[in-house]
Amino acid sequence: MQRKLSQWATKDPTKRFVDLYSLLCNAVWLRVAHHFVNTNQGRATAGVDGTSRSNCNADVEGNLQLLREVRIAKTFDPLPVRRVYIPKANGQKRPLGIPGIRERMVQEALRMLLEPIWEADFSVHSYGFRPNRSTYDAMTYMGKRLVRQGGDHYQWVIEGDIASYCDTIPHRRLMQAVQKRIADRNIRDLLWQFLRAGVMHRGSVSETLAGTPQGGIVSPLLANIYLHELDRYMEATYLNLPYWRRQRRRAQGKANYLYVCYADDFVVLCNGRKEEATQMKEELTTVLNQMGLVLSQEKTKVTHITEGFDFLGYRVIRSIGTSGKMIPKVLIPDRAIKRFRHATRRILAPSSFNESAQARILAANRCIRGWCAYYRCTNSPGMVFNRLRPEVFWGMAHWLGRKYKSSIPEIMKKYYAEGNTYPFSTVHNFFTK
Repeated sequence: MQRKLSQWATKDPTKRFVDLYSLLCNAVWLRVAHHFVNTNQGRATAGVDGTSRSNCNADVEGNLQLLREVRIAKTFDPLPVRRVYIPKANGQKRPLGIPGIRERMVQEALRMLLEPIWEADFSVHSYGFRPNRSTYDAMTYMGKRLVRQGGDHYQWVIEGDIASYCDTIPHRRLMQAVQKRIADRNIRDLLWQFLRAGVMHRGSVSETLAGTPQGGIVSPLLANIYLHELDRYMEATYLNLPYWRRQRRRAQGKANYLYVCYADDFVVLCNGRKEEATQMKEELTTVLNQMGLVLSQEKTKVTHITEGFDFLGYRVIRSIGTSGKMIPKVLIPDRAIKRFRHATRRILAPSSFNESAQARILAANRCIRGWCAYYRCTNSPGMVFNRLRPEVFWGMAHWLGRKYKSSIPEIMKKYYAEGNTYPFSTVHNFFTK
């Protein structure tokens, strides 16, 4: 059914879908949604009703049948999301809204329904929270086009960031965007209920008059649907121009642009003058204001490619390569290295001596594996990994020495003299892999 929805949407870009609500009442559709929620990373987190995964799984078929009956009767009333805060890299806290188990299953069923339709419309320049797309794809696209090709020598960069995007999306305008594809009033009413469900924090419920709750399953899709308007503007105005139009613009002294978007972060590359890049920044500010959004002036900068810029946790810069020519490079930012060092030091802090060595090794392995996997595709990552390897290795050795009140030679003799023995084998070899 998802394949059919995608084919119909691709064949007719103006098609408005009707009678989709029956799929949400389908037993198989709900069972698949439950399977996703039951295997998701945040499956153990309860909502405001306190219902956990184990409570729901105690009678899966009964709960699914009850949910199906509620959907058929159209009496489903979403509960408010539970507000929690998680720390950000800049020291601030990001608000998350955690729906209940029942609400998550309905949201997943909605996502399964809407995503195939909108994937037929979404821009190829948008990479955030989409199936089969990742930060690697965005960086690969940008890196290939930063290589000078004919007159397309992109040298000015607009680093765009929408201020509090997920918290400021206008609900009515969002529903108008959804209405362009979804004619089924029951589906739109259900989405509206989720948007207006409210937030519970410290026992008090507050209304949600704008934004999509970060933490909801369907929220990333709704955020992409609304930002699709910006993608369409950039494509129609600058990106989908034929080759001869781009050549004519360059002959007239006008700039051409490249655009890469990942959720509320985007980058625009300009092959003209700095003044044209600044004008593009002002133009984007106007377009977003018309959408009811605000471009963060603090985070939105116009920089030269030789100075470098940060995007999606990478450092992108054009500098001299081994051949003596200017080439684009994707590097590991210094602040990412600093955060990794802080993370490993927290794992091996003296306050963790009461935990088992195996638990600390597993925690260190998760941190190292995730960090190295994310930056393995950068230019010369081995240089950075080799610099960090001894820090982690000897940090683990000193942690074991302090825990067991032993000297470093004794620790090395006990754990490392035999070669690949626990626990040093995993920590020592991770950076090499």
